[in-house]
Amino acid sequence: MIKHIVLIKLREDLVPFEHLNAVNQIKEALEALPEKIDVIKYYEVGVNVNPNPKASEIVLISEFENFADLNIYREHPEHKKVLEIIDKYKKETSFTDYIVK
Repeated sequence: MIKHIVLIKLREDLVPFEHLNAVNQIKEALEALPEKIDVIKYYEVGVNVNPNPKASEIVLISEFENFADLNIYREHPEHKKVLEIIDKYKKETSFTDYIVK
């Protein structure tokens, strides 16, 4: 099993309304993916509640059977649509993939 974790930090120039809208759009778009991409084994989207400005606003924790399935997910057209939404608002993203025993 492969665990894929993504942290999304939003741009600092977003006013509060834009920030909330961005978080909601990204969360909703990510949460819709398991119904559209069948290689996803586990999928969880979280929104940060820590006021520390160093914290990322959104986290994605997902699992795939193997790296081939993770790559199917990454290249899936529905996933790419979500990336377009994220790209409008992100300052940076980071990710890690590791094997779950």
